[in-house]
Amino acid sequence: MPRSAANLAEETTPDRAAREAGRREAFMRIAARVFREQGLARGTMEQVAAAAGVTKMVLYRRFASKDELIQAILSETVQRFRSADGRPWTGYGAGMRRSLAAARSFEDGYILLVRDCRRQTAYQSFYDSLRRRTGARLKSLLWHPAKPPPKAELPALLDLSLEPMISFCNDALAYWVEQGDPAQDEHYLRWCGQMISAWRKNACELLNLDSPEQDWGFDTGEP
Repeated sequence: MPRSAANLAEETTPDRAAREAGRREAFMRIAARVFREQGLARGTMEQVAAAAGVTKMVLYRRFASKDELIQAILSETVQRFRSADGRPWTGYGAGMRRSLAAARSFEDGYILLVRDCRRQTAYQSFYDSLRRRTGARLKSLLWHPAKPPPKAELPALLDLSLEPMISFCNDALAYWVEQGDPAQDEHYLRWCGQMISAWRKNACELLNLDSPEQDWGFDTGEP
């Protein structure tokens, strides 16, 4: 029996949606590269369209403006970092490994987020969102395996202990994504793990928190 137009539409709609999502992501990747090279202020939709080999009209059908395109890139970048945050912490190395994988999966977007957004008022909220995410991950280490106490009970100097390490984690990752040799990733991860371990011990001392004498391992075998 011939299939109805409705049945055909049901079968093709998911495929069409997947293709469109893939096309949007491809445009975002190209745009992120253009904006990284040119800067957020100087990069144009014309340059993005030219790099993608399409007309501006094709690009504008997906993103109504340059601002919407930039926001899509930055939102996607932040989401890639948040996607694995619900997984249990299994060691200093594992946490940094997930962050490195997230940054590498959308490299130009991450560099834009860290390098440009701190200086762009219109997009600073995305940079602040990344810093809050990093800060929350670090804060959880101070009380792990317990949860941090309610906000009213947090130590007065907590922000002082967090701020420098937030900057270190984000900037060191950006540096490695740009300059590092992937063959040396494990060396970088172990170095970061040592830095975070040392920070945790000193932060616990500053904040007068109980800190176990034994330290956690670098990794527990998470793939």
